[in-house]
Amino acid sequence: MKWNLFRRKLTVSAPRMIVRGRLPGPVRALLGFVFLAGAAAAGVATYEYGRQFGGPDRRELQAEVERLSSQVRELTADRDRFAALATAYEAQLKVETVACETLGQQVSSLESESTRLREDLAFFESLLPAPAGKKGLLIRSFRLQPEGAPHEMRYKLLVQQSGKPERDFVGTVQMQINFAQGGRSWVLNVPDPNSPQSLAVAFRHYQRLEGTFALPEGAVARSVVVKVLANGETQAQQTFAL
Repeated sequence: MKWNLFRRKLTVSAPRMIVRGRLPGPVRALLGFVFLAGAAAAGVATYEYGRQFGGPDRRELQAEVERLSSQVRELTADRDRFAALATAYEAQLKVETVACETLGQQVSSLESESTRLREDLAFFESLLPAPAGKKGLLIRSFRLQPEGAPHEMRYKLLVQQSGKPERDFVGTVQMQINFAQGGRSWVLNVPDPNSPQSLAVAFRHYQRLEGTFALPEGAVARSVVVKVLANGETQAQQTFAL
């Protein structure tokens, strides 16, 4: 067996042997340094190439950020200034609105007071002595005006006994309202003759009578005939144009 092994070593079938030369350590270190330097140079070149063609560098980006930050600060200052102005104008508008509402209320109050004074003046003027030659029952004043509700009218009537009456007058009042509707003339009696209610009056010197009635929809009052009756007979009658 030893012979077979010896013979195998001497024949062609023996294992191959490769003889390699070993580089010295300094040479290998130099080659490694050159390789690393080349890799670093390639990295720097790649970065510069990318920075040149891919966008601005850090300083340009920082300058752009500072510029945009400055614009944001300016816009913020403008916004705050405009907000302050808007708040001031809003406060001023509220003050002026309150002042206008107050003035409107004062005007409405003055108009109401003026209306009341005119009515009082008309009332006291109606209490003046009757014109010469007029005796007995008189219709001194009559007013008709729209009320708050739709188609509702309010009337105000003042009747008086002239001279020095010795007894009270007792009677009723009837009104005949002439109105136009749909191009035709119509008549409305107040109170309704078929109603048991009546506008009763009882006074010695004078009496004021006030109330409301409703006109038909779309009606326009033209005139009113006011009658004062006693025992079914007309004691005074007067027509008032509207």
